[in-house]
Amino acid sequence: MSPLGKKMLRRVKVFIVFVLAALVFLSARLAYLQILQHDHYWHMAERNRLRILPITAPRGEIYDRNGVQLVTNRPGFTVSLMDLGSGFDRETISYLSELLEMEEEEILAKINSQYYRRYMAIRLKTDVDQTIVAQIAERRMELPGVVIEVQPIRHYVYDDFAPHLLGYLGEGTVGEATREAWEEQGYQYQVGDLVGQAGLERTWEPFLRGSDGGLQVEVNSTGQAIREFERVEPIPGDNLHLTLDYSLQSSLEAALLEAVQLQQERGNTYAGQAAGVILDPRSGAILAMASLPGYNPNTLRQDYPLLLESSQRPLMNKAIENHYPVGSTFKMVTALAALEERAVLPEQYLYCGGTVTRYGATKSCYRGTVHGPMNLVNALIKSCNIYFYEAGLKVGIDSLAHYAREFGFGQKVGLEDIKGEIEGIVASREFKDALYDEPWYPAETMDAAIGQSFQSITPLQLANYVAMIANGGIHYRPYLVEKIYNAEGEAVYMAEPEVLHQMEVDERTWQILRTAMERVTQPGGTAASLASLPVRVAGKTGTAQVASGDNIPSHGLFVGYAPAGNPEIAFAIIIEHGESGGSSAVPVARRILEDYFGVDNENQQLP
Repeated sequence: MSPLGKKMLRRVKVFIVFVLAALVFLSARLAYLQILQHDHYWHMAERNRLRILPITAPRGEIYDRNGVQLVTNRPGFTVSLMDLGSGFDRETISYLSELLEMEEEEILAKINSQYYRRYMAIRLKTDVDQTIVAQIAERRMELPGVVIEVQPIRHYVYDDFAPHLLGYLGEGTVGEATREAWEEQGYQYQVGDLVGQAGLERTWEPFLRGSDGGLQVEVNSTGQAIREFERVEPIPGDNLHLTLDYSLQSSLEAALLEAVQLQQERGNTYAGQAAGVILDPRSGAILAMASLPGYNPNTLRQDYPLLLESSQRPLMNKAIENHYPVGSTFKMVTALAALEERAVLPEQYLYCGGTVTRYGATKSCYRGTVHGPMNLVNALIKSCNIYFYEAGLKVGIDSLAHYAREFGFGQKVGLEDIKGEIEGIVASREFKDALYDEPWYPAETMDAAIGQSFQSITPLQLANYVAMIANGGIHYRPYLVEKIYNAEGEAVYMAEPEVLHQMEVDERTWQILRTAMERVTQPGGTAASLASLPVRVAGKTGTAQVASGDNIPSHGLFVGYAPAGNPEIAFAIIIEHGESGGSSAVPVARRILEDYFGVDNENQQLP
């Protein structure tokens, strides 16, 4: 064989060896992938083909004490984005950003957040308009990984009805204390979960949320579901049944709004805010609680920036989160202290000459009125400041502070169904010393005795206070949730009245206070406009000075209970800058009393 032939033969052999080696390598690699790594790559292929779409559990519904539905769910569309195995398409993200009116950074934050898991749908926006759904459907082949889901959307049936009690949902951060409380009830919160952010929605989140289900589907190359494999049905959340009375709550809200509007029509530029609480003094059940102005949870997302900027703080529940000077509604504390400490006898007269000077300070009765000789009952009926200045000095600030705390002032009343309750302030030596590092002066006791000075109390505390007068000194824990039922209709929670404190007060003292408060609402009293009601009412008006030496209108207050002989409801009303309790708060009380006791009030308006 020629040298050239031998050279060609060697090349052929080398080529054959190379081909055989390549075949051996490819065969080995194929065997490795198909046999040894079969399970691994099979699962990868299946995972790329199959998706688990979460099915959101319907949240539990909320009802009033009579079965009126207050909060429910309705179907809505949610736009989600899914990683198909090769990451997220930036053009798709850009398009969704514009379509959903979201910043690209917001979408990327959801993608990169700690709760994102590959091959799971990331919910970008809920309750989107059908127009948006149609636009996405038209371009679904160009939008890989975009999924439209139908899920329950929270719906507040009566829009701005009791928003501070019902609350709202959101994806905002949850505080550590709330998270720990939820964990104790079995709910593991994950960042990004749509959860209650306020009111009952927040406190009772573990009961309301239910358990999500899931749907295993086969998807095509764009992430659209083409076949369903397995479905795990969600378990709906538990339903709350409240102590709240829809009719009474509606009457309270309407009456407060009318009172505020009336002040504004009269040129009162400070008017606009109010609060009220109605309790059952026999149990502590909250029948109504309102804070004005409010908001609509259904449109909160759109309204939120304006709500935050409002000087009237509509997001604040003023019934528990704000405290006020309480004026003459405090005088029952001074009266009880004077009787219990034997500082003043019931039949003892103290003289009101319109003004009084004690310890270098001159004080006057309301508008300089001269009442003449007054005993305790008449002093409460006429709300005589001079009498209570004198009685306060006889009692002393330490006893006044003690009995104020006995009624629950200066501390949380104990409401647990919604969060945010504050403590308020009791005028005392200790408080002034901590605030100013100064001693207490006797002249300051005079102001404290009529509810001024440092006295600062929440509307819930006021309602609890008058309820304790009505029931003989029993402090029940206020509560809103009466019963909870699961989706099968089984009771999982039943509330029971809880006594937090019992005052030790002579029964005769209670009778004297009740007699005086009942006569306050009769001809000659400061709430005489209630005398025409067919039910006997006990109450006390208050005009709380906001700031001395200026022209800012005082707050108007009224507290009371009814029927006077066998109390079923106790209430506290405050109209911020309402000028006087008799003109602004008493008409609100009349409206709610008419509603509760079924008085025919057709075509009646607040005077």
